[in-house]
Amino acid sequence: METFACLEDRGSKLFVRVKRADGGSVPAVISREALVDHFAAGEGPRDLAHAYLSHQHVINEKVLQLDPSGSVYSDSNPMLLGTGDF
Repeated sequence: METFACLEDRGSKLFVRVKRADGGSVPAVISREALVDHFAAGEGPRDLAHAYLSHQHVINEKVLQLDPSGSVYSDSNPMLLGTGDF
């Protein structure tokens, strides 16, 4: 089962939309620093997405843990995850 609805590399950060069990999703922005420090992302143009895809279970679990209700975050106010969140 696909566990993300959207994956967009924005250079210094990665935007993902993590699916919840109820069919909704949580928009989240993960900093490049977090992906480099904790998930071995490189500096290439696709390295953020690759790091996310390689570790999506851990990252998605953290997103869902931080927003269990799924009602706090929106596209205009996504969850922001930095290196200290992992």
